Amino acid sequence: MQHSNVIGWDIGGAHLKVAQADNADTITQIIQVACPLWLGMEELQKSLEHVKENMDFASAEHAITMTGELVDYFESRKKGVVCIVQKLSNFLNSDSVSYYAGNNGFISTQQAIHEFESVASANWLASANFIAKRLDKALFIDIGSTTTDILAIQDHQVLNDAYSDSERLYAQELVYCGVVRTPIFALCKSAPVEEKFIPIINEYFSNMADVYRLTKELPKHADIVETPDGRNKDEKCSAVRLARMFGYDAVSEHLSMWRGVAEYVREQQVQIIKNACRKRLFKLKMPSDTPIVGAGVGRFLAEDIAHKFNREYIDFSSLVNFNNSDLEIKIGDCAPAVSVACLGYKV
Repeated sequence: MQHSNVIGWDIGGAHLKVAQADNADTITQIIQVACPLWLGMEELQKSLEHVKENMDFASAEHAITMTGELVDYFESRKKGVVCIVQKLSNFLNSDSVSYYAGNNGFISTQQAIHEFESVASANWLASANFIAKRLDKALFIDIGSTTTDILAIQDHQVLNDAYSDSERLYAQELVYCGVVRTPIFALCKSAPVEEKFIPIINEYFSNMADVYRLTKELPKHADIVETPDGRNKDEKCSAVRLARMFGYDAVSEHLSMWRGVAEYVREQQVQIIKNACRKRLFKLKMPSDTPIVGAGVGRFLAEDIAHKFNREYIDFSSLVNFNNSDLEIKIGDCAPAVSVACLGYKV
C-alpha cells in the first residue's frame, strides 16, 4: 500500500480497534468498541457499523489484523479467519482491503482465505515490527484485556521463537492473561484473607477488572466488558465479587481488606508476566540498557515490570506521531491497529 489514508483494523474476540493514519507514522483517529465475537457475527456487524458512522472511509485503504478467529463461536481457527475475512471484505469493498500476514506482509482477500494460518493471530508481530523499525533493541510487552505478548527486538529485528498461538504459549511469548477478562483463579490459587491463606474457588465469580478497580489502576475507557455477575463496576461491587472467590461476603467497612487481597492477586499476575520476560531477556542475553516498551490497556504493569528489572520504560505512544493529544492514550491501548495502519505505507 502507498496511500494518503490507511485505516488499520484489529479484530479481537472482545474488542474492535480501528486506527486511521495519514502517513507512515501519524495517527489522526482511533475508535475502540466492545465486540463480544463469541456471541456471533452479528456483534461484529454492529461494531463495524458503529465505526463506519464515526470514521471517514472516503478514499481509504484498509489494513486488517485479527485474533477474533479464536473465539469458540467458530468451530476452528480456519473457519474463524474465513468468516472474518469475508465479512470485512464485503463490508469494506475487497478491492481496498489487505490482511496482515506476518513476515509475508499484506495479502489480498483471496490469499488470506487460502493462507489463513499466516493471518490468524498475527497482530503481535505487526506491533513488534513497527517498534523494530524505530528502535534497534527492546523488550516489547503488550498487556491487553485478555492476553499478554512478549517479544524481543535486537538490531531492528523481531526475534520470536514461535508463530502460532500454541507455539507461542509454549515459548512464553504469549501469556494468556490480561487486566480485564482473565478469571482470578487462573492466576492465583490462594490469597491472604484475615491473616489466613484461603484457597480460591474455581468459579468465574470475579475477574481481573475487579482487582484493578480496587487498586484504582484500570482505565475507565478500558472497562467496557460486562461484569461476571452483571452488576455494577464500582469499588463495592468489585469487592463483593472478589470476596466471593474466597467464600466471603464483602461489606463496606472491610473494603480496605479486599483492596489488600487485590494487591496480592495483582502481584501474582506481575510475577507470571515477569517470569516470561526474564526468559526472553536471559535467553537472548539482552544487555541491561535494553528498554522495555509497553502497550495495551494493562501497560501500567509493563512499566512496573521495567522498574523491577531496573530498565528504561518507553510507552508505545511515544513512538507514534498524532495530531490530537487526546489520541495519546488510545495509541498505547491499540498498538496492533496503529501498527498495521502505519505499516500499510511501507509495503
